[in-house]
Amino acid sequence: MTLSELITSARSLFNQTDASNSQITDSQITGWANEAYRYILTKMKDIPKKENDLTAATDDITVSSNTLTIDEAYILNPDTSKYKQLSVIDISFLHNIDNGWLTEDTGEPEYFVRKDTFSYYLYPQPDTDWVGQTIKTFGMEFPTAMSDTTDSPDKIPINMQQAIPHYIAYKAFSQLNQSDRAANEITFFRSLVKSMLEISTSGSQSTRTFRFTERID
Repeated sequence: MTLSELITSARSLFNQTDASNSQITDSQITGWANEAYRYILTKMKDIPKKENDLTAATDDITVSSNTLTIDEAYILNPDTSKYKQLSVIDISFLHNIDNGWLTEDTGEPEYFVRKDTFSYYLYPQPDTDWVGQTIKTFGMEFPTAMSDTTDSPDKIPINMQQAIPHYIAYKAFSQLNQSDRAANEITFFRSLVKSMLEISTSGSQSTRTFRFTERID
């Protein structure tokens, strides 16, 4: 389904089919469609891993806003011209390793530390030999958000795409202060996604065409 088709389907659900005479804009609907797209992707087991190149620097290193996880990281060793693996850890774990990490001397990095959603930090901080070296990361990443009317949530099966208008309707009814109808739509959306994931998982056990499963958050 294209974004245009998703918008049309959603508008029919909350009964405001004329965008020029609506309390809900197409821009809002597009944002909600992308929210639903990402929600479904996080429920699927096999989001492909993506490789990205970053640059070693002191202080924070910003990753793509589409990043879901970084599972592996490697930094180019300036002495050997080969990549060495960095341990990917959370900042809370870094406190356990060295509670004085903020004042640690610079040197050869050993850890790629997640500080917040899109910000990472090398520890130890790189000295002048390591600053500017390439960092290769591998992890799950959301596809580019839909924006053009011809865009499609094509990283999920078509049957799951058909659930997206119900999430949009939930958001629209919530904004319109129609709580009962909003509750019905979000319940239906979640139920629809769950049932489709179960069907896909069941099918994978016999055909191995799909390998989707629901992940417990």
